[in-house]
Amino acid sequence: MHIRSFFVFLLLFLCLLVLHFQCANPVTPEGGAKDIKPPEVIGAEPPNYSTQFVSPSIRIYFNEFISLKSTGNEIFVSPPLAKKPDYKLRGKSVLINLKDSLTPNTTYNINFGRAISPITEGNILTDFNYVFSTGTFIDSLMISGSVINAFDDEPVPDVYAELYTNSVDAIPFDSLPYLVPPLYLARTDKQGRFSFHNLRNESYKLIVLDDQSGDMIYNMPAEKIAFADSLVKPWLDPGVRPDSTGSDTVPVSDSIAHKMLILRLFEEVDSSQEVARSELLKNGLIRIIYKFPPRHPRITPLNIDTTVAWCTEEYSTNRDTVLLFTQVDLPDTLILQIHDSPEILDTVTIFPTRLPPPKRGKNEAEKPEQLSVTWDSRGNFNHLKSKLTCTFSYPVTKFDFRGILLISGGDTLIPKVSFADTLMRKIVVEATWKEATSYRLLIPDSAFITSNGLSHDTIRHTFQTVNTRDLGSLFINLNIADQPGSYIVQLLTEKGKVVEEQMISESGTVKFPFIAPAKYRIKAILDSNLNKRWDTGYYLLKKQPELVFFFPKTIEIRGNWDVEEEWNL
Repeated sequence: MHIRSFFVFLLLFLCLLVLHFQCANPVTPEGGAKDIKPPEVIGAEPPNYSTQFVSPSIRIYFNEFISLKSTGNEIFVSPPLAKKPDYKLRGKSVLINLKDSLTPNTTYNINFGRAISPITEGNILTDFNYVFSTGTFIDSLMISGSVINAFDDEPVPDVYAELYTNSVDAIPFDSLPYLVPPLYLARTDKQGRFSFHNLRNESYKLIVLDDQSGDMIYNMPAEKIAFADSLVKPWLDPGVRPDSTGSDTVPVSDSIAHKMLILRLFEEVDSSQEVARSELLKNGLIRIIYKFPPRHPRITPLNIDTTVAWCTEEYSTNRDTVLLFTQVDLPDTLILQIHDSPEILDTVTIFPTRLPPPKRGKNEAEKPEQLSVTWDSRGNFNHLKSKLTCTFSYPVTKFDFRGILLISGGDTLIPKVSFADTLMRKIVVEATWKEATSYRLLIPDSAFITSNGLSHDTIRHTFQTVNTRDLGSLFINLNIADQPGSYIVQLLTEKGKVVEEQMISESGTVKFPFIAPAKYRIKAILDSNLNKRWDTGYYLLKKQPELVFFFPKTIEIRGNWDVEEEWNL
């Protein structure tokens, strides 16, 4: 019995000892649901939505300890105060000291943006508003809408919607966004949506600004803007507190049917033309890049004889870049005067003898420059959609098509070859192509020679024509009766690259035959000025960017398959 009692006592002692050390070394409990709720407002002094407000300070209470971040960028007071309030944390509360006098009979809204989050978790209390009025009632109207990118129709988050009233006599109404901050401010969410609450019953100028400087004024070159075409009248806020409204509201019947405001954000094009870049690319080739396509370009050398043709010019597709292929010996320093008539844009200096050495391998000997060629199609050649073309590195002055051969299997053919441009830099090779067939094109040594004597070795280009069964076709039955005009209809990759485009001016079927299997998007641009490209807007001229429309779904094209879709714009 004594032995048994001893073991019982020893067991109890060990249990107490283990329990003692567990209590002395507490650990964080494992498991349990993670707190995903943002802080909750449990009260305020004075209460939220107070009227006849006269207090110099506000205290807002929360259900937990909070963190207050970026008050200068996140917290906005509408209408704005000349002196920004002071925000301080006091336990589980925020103390706001108002440093400026308040305007009589005015509803104020303090929007906290994303400034409030728990001290332990990152769950942000988004767009909490503390509202008060210095008058006898709370203004109860609202304006809401959404912002999309004007070029691709995607929603634009984190930009600022701004409201102005015609209340500054010394400044023209349309110039207010350039000179003064807005009267009311809201920020778009992830879906590009914004809303203003507690507005008074008057008309507002509505703009959206992608502010880069933090002053909420449209004054930076890279800032984007959107604007409503006319003044906007607010409507009754469906979430307004019934006991907080007053005589400044509008009848419910006037506010029920309002159209969702959609504003399209764009970047204006600086209309001041200039030379963006000038450079010597290689011997005999100079490139001039304009800020945007010139209307009446002219390039004049100032220190060489201009009575003879000194170069040939080749403009890019959108005409903002010109290549100058020189035809005479150039001095060590070439001075060019660049015009967009009648204005002289710039005078630039080119150093033709200061080319950097060509890149080559460690043991690779220097090779004399040759005429090189770039093929528009490599590997697979879609003979059903395009012609076989190649571009030479310099314009050609001497040529001989007779030795060019096309070989397929055991057959040797003589293709039809011609120049595709007046500069004689691009050739087209034509033949009666067979599908799913391998070809080899041979161009003999020195068949093409430039004005400065450059030529080439034998050129061999191997390719294969496509198989019709590997391609698909897309037919869009497009109805533009509700949106008449001239359209650019584009076939895009999923990433937005233009594959091909067509111009239409009436309802009908837009055909994209023999295209490679892939997923595509369809975009239509209302080409208002008929210049065959999308144009941005201009705020002061009240010019909106050209409208774009996207087919509502991605279209998958498969080989040997036709897809037909209906689209009503």
